[in-house]
Amino acid sequence: MIVAFGFPSVNWAEETRTELILLKEASDPWTLFWKGRTCEEVFFIKKGKDTPDLRDTVNYFCEGEYSLTLDGPPGTTVTLYGQFFFGEDRGYLTLTKTDHQQVWIWDLEDFPDRKWVVAEANKDTGAYEVFYRAGPNFKMNLGSVKWNETP
Repeated sequence: MIVAFGFPSVNWAEETRTELILLKEASDPWTLFWKGRTCEEVFFIKKGKDTPDLRDTVNYFCEGEYSLTLDGPPGTTVTLYGQFFFGEDRGYLTLTKTDHQQVWIWDLEDFPDRKWVVAEANKDTGAYEVFYRAGPNFKMNLGSVKWNETP
């Protein structure tokens, strides 16, 4: 009985959750408050679930800025596009984790255009590599998400 249930549970406990969490914070909370709704939203995108059109998510059309967290093992890669259906014309950001800690990026436009940046782990985030191709209001206009792709 211990062999049948004990060992598998140890393996399940070590399994790493791999997901991208997009957080969208409203640009003007007072306007939204008076309209009787809130547009602050959290979107969970599981590993391997490419999302060609983020307009299908709740509150997509509310104005706001995105930030993100990425969980998963080292080597986990995700690309966020500023255009629907993985188009590159409105910018993109490719993020690869390089350690086991959660990566948290507050400002998606806080990187030099068309250059790889290597960030070491600190008290707020794990280590990662990122490539950013600037697009108009990129951090407010995400259109699609693709796993394990480097444009």
